[in-house]
Amino acid sequence: MDHAIESERLTKCFGRHAAVDKVELRVPTGSVYGFLGQNGAGKTTTIRLILGLLRPTGGSVRVLGHDVAADRLLASAGVGSLSRRLRITTG
Repeated sequence: MDHAIESERLTKCFGRHAAVDKVELRVPTGSVYGFLGQNGAGKTTTIRLILGLLRPTGGSVRVLGHDVAADRLLASAGVGSLSRRLRITTG
């Protein structure tokens, strides 16, 4: 089966803190996936690793068969993403 996203032991540490720890992910082509979890669980960091916006501390991630660390432009050629932070202030 072809996978749109594959990760092997994907890890990202910030100092001594592991934000993402050895994630194994297989998303079949044509599937829709979502990330659910508590604040600080590593959801945003994982997505940034998949998009090539962060470099992994360990492991690897492939998008559409292309290694993101080796060739981010080729891996992201078929990917669209939108990310924004919402800040709500009162007063």
